[in-house]
Amino acid sequence: MLDRDRARRLAETALRASAADETEVVVEQTEQELNRFTADHPVQNLVRLLSRVSVRVRVDGHEGKASTGSTTDDAIRRTVERATAVARMMPRPATDLLPMAGRQEYTLRNREAVAPDPDATAKSVASMTARARGEGCRAAGIQSAENELRLVMNSRGLDVSDLDTRAEISFTVFKDDGAGWATGISHDRSGVSEESIAERAVTKALRSRNAVAVKPGHWTVILEPPAVASLLLFASYKGFGAQQVEEGSSFLAGKIGQKVVGDGVSIADDCHHPLAVGHTFDGEGLPRVAVPLIDRGVATGLVHDRATAHRFGCRSTGHATAQPSSSGPIASNLVLAAGTGSTADLLRGLDRGILVTQFHYTNMVEPTQLTLTGMTRNGTFLIDRGEVANPVKNMRFTQSLVEALRRVTGIAGDASLASALFGGYTVVPSVRIEGFHFSSGTEF
Repeated sequence: MLDRDRARRLAETALRASAADETEVVVEQTEQELNRFTADHPVQNLVRLLSRVSVRVRVDGHEGKASTGSTTDDAIRRTVERATAVARMMPRPATDLLPMAGRQEYTLRNREAVAPDPDATAKSVASMTARARGEGCRAAGIQSAENELRLVMNSRGLDVSDLDTRAEISFTVFKDDGAGWATGISHDRSGVSEESIAERAVTKALRSRNAVAVKPGHWTVILEPPAVASLLLFASYKGFGAQQVEEGSSFLAGKIGQKVVGDGVSIADDCHHPLAVGHTFDGEGLPRVAVPLIDRGVATGLVHDRATAHRFGCRSTGHATAQPSSSGPIASNLVLAAGTGSTADLLRGLDRGILVTQFHYTNMVEPTQLTLTGMTRNGTFLIDRGEVANPVKNMRFTQSLVEALRRVTGIAGDASLASALFGGYTVVPSVRIEGFHFSSGTEF
């Protein structure tokens, strides 16, 4: 089980063992429950607890770091020794190190751990797979729960810990040549409805049979939240960080205060949003604060760590990655402001378009315009005169996210927590975009 007192004792052991000028200790305990299943039987089931202690020290301007997965006192002391040895092997002192942060004020969440519950998991899986079998469908899925306790302490008095919790179901259903998929993610089990997930996945699988090809080109699309998330996550990695702007690799370089996307688009980074998951402090132990990034189409802000804040003459927003790091600050809790109404309202008045459930294997082509490529998957449908009509074969897209956000003509009110293939979580609604570019078709 997660043990905050044990984590604190480990950190204190490391601090006592260090004779360095400055010392930082990060203790992470992760409790995971994972169940992979098919419609016929479980495939994998595990519950495990992982621990890691990382120690970063500074000696005469030299910095070193080491970590261990062992939590004995001897292992902690040896990790301090290794970090110190690494620092002393550095050929020259760093000239741009800021002193480690001191004590901070925090707004922490009081979430309860998602306790492993094999009985509840078995009932949930049985309910979803029964729904699929009842329609003669094959099915496969993943149900998981994860709790991560993170504690940061340093020799300058910084001391903080919190608990990140998450429950998630991903369910894929197959019927003949059709496939449907649905997911649910929340900070606890009560926020994930297996009945709704199963119903959506089965319905899409049944409707996806006998898909026909349509011509690639520029289409009006309605993207459901998971499809939006798989695009917007790339803006987290390569768009909103101050270092990326400083280096000129971001689409916001030289454009703060200017209109960069459509009037209806507002994006913030906010770990305290009710739907968000993630820790409330960053890799340097500083509190994460909400940052308005785009307000009604205008670029208004960036996320900072202590280094970029020092160079920009402002305060850190609490978006550092684990230190030392060359990547700079990362926007890790993006929220696309929801509109009003439902997906049906986005359909209304649309003569012809494509509804996308999910994008698959989305990757970056070019960062300064966030040009991305990937494929539709598990439920792609033609929209005909305001109604979801025939299934269409999957297509590859090649599209600048910046350009796509300039052509947003509708945002629904169905904001949900969504993730994508390479991880990361955003709070996003369904979105309608004009002129979305599909570059080619596929054979499936």
